[in-house]
Amino acid sequence: MPRRAGGTLERHEQKERKGIHAEDTHRLVGENVVLRPPTESDVEVAYAWDRDPELAAWNGRSPLSVSLPAARRDYLSRWRDTSVKTFIIEFGGEPVGMATLYDFRRGGCELGIKIGPNELRNQGLASEAVGLLLDYAFDVLDLDVVRGSTLSHNGRMQRVFSKFGFVETGNGSILSRYDNRRYSEVFYELRRDR
Repeated sequence: MPRRAGGTLERHEQKERKGIHAEDTHRLVGENVVLRPPTESDVEVAYAWDRDPELAAWNGRSPLSVSLPAARRDYLSRWRDTSVKTFIIEFGGEPVGMATLYDFRRGGCELGIKIGPNELRNQGLASEAVGLLLDYAFDVLDLDVVRGSTLSHNGRMQRVFSKFGFVETGNGSILSRYDNRRYSEVFYELRRDR
């Protein structure tokens, strides 16, 4: 299965991009999407996404209920955390989602992604963003494996994992903080081509 996103990697010094990350920042450029480090101006749109009941349900959690000032402090703190690689997904020059590489251990990491606007979901943007993240994880970060998970009813994300050749490695269940129901969670991983 193809992993290549066909994009480019642009490296910018922190002072040029004014991104949140303390380290040098990377901008991942694909055919339709750009992944860039978050900036303080992204707080309000990220807050809106995290308050969306549908997006929250896909992750088995409740919509964010804290105030915008409290959320701002949390976002800025998380985005400064150099142990997590957070990117804003842009389409047409506008922020439309978020992609994250986190939980770096055993030669790999976890991948998380969300597309905010409902009308842009199921349009291939998440697939393109995942391809860029995989290139970055394997070619720049030199990782051996990228792991991911999704709830069993999230067919969109399962199709994305399948497209890139992720292998199902197991399943479990979680108790949703959104509706207090138990859902099946499916775990995946993709190993770097040798």
